[in-house]
Amino acid sequence: MLTQSDGAAAIIPPQTAAERARNRRRTPVRRLRLVLAIFAVSVGVAVIAQASWRSLASSKLQTQAASAPLVLDKPRFTGVLKDGRPFLITAERAVRDAQDENIVRLTTPLLVRGYGQPNPSQATAKVGVYSEAANTLLLTDGVKITSAEGYAFDAPRALIDLRTGAVSGDAGIAGSGPKGSTQANTYTVTDQGDRVVLKGRVQTRLEQQR
Repeated sequence: MLTQSDGAAAIIPPQTAAERARNRRRTPVRRLRLVLAIFAVSVGVAVIAQASWRSLASSKLQTQAASAPLVLDKPRFTGVLKDGRPFLITAERAVRDAQDENIVRLTTPLLVRGYGQPNPSQATAKVGVYSEAANTLLLTDGVKITSAEGYAFDAPRALIDLRTGAVSGDAGIAGSGPKGSTQANTYTVTDQGDRVVLKGRVQTRLEQQR
């Protein structure tokens, strides 16, 4: 059995024309708000993603730049030997090793010992490795050594000590000059060329002086 108050609560008064019109206007507004909210979230996600991508790309570029080796065209290295002779090293190209900064790899290097002085000697090759820590220059592939006295030698390898000026090799040498020719398996040249030690199948021929 319904009381009077219960009956009043159960009966929903009908909407007026004005209320129905107001509700119809509110529905598009709610939809527009939802669309704007979704759009704002999408823009925020896009901005964050773009910033993250730029940060990642910048980090990759910095890493690549840090790991990229230093390359020099037409480099020149100068110094002074222990005996006081200045030396000059030139090359077509120099690339500092990415793993060891003390190593510089040279293309067609040329070493001049006694640079700017009378009677300099030269050594050239297709490939060279300059070690700053050891202060040495290793020449390989078509090594040619010449002196002011007219001697010319060919060797597969030549290790030059840039402190003392000593030259040595363990893969053979062959050459000739005004006083004769020689060849050997290993060689060591010290004291500005005054002391030469040849070992292993040494063959020397002296030219008769007239």
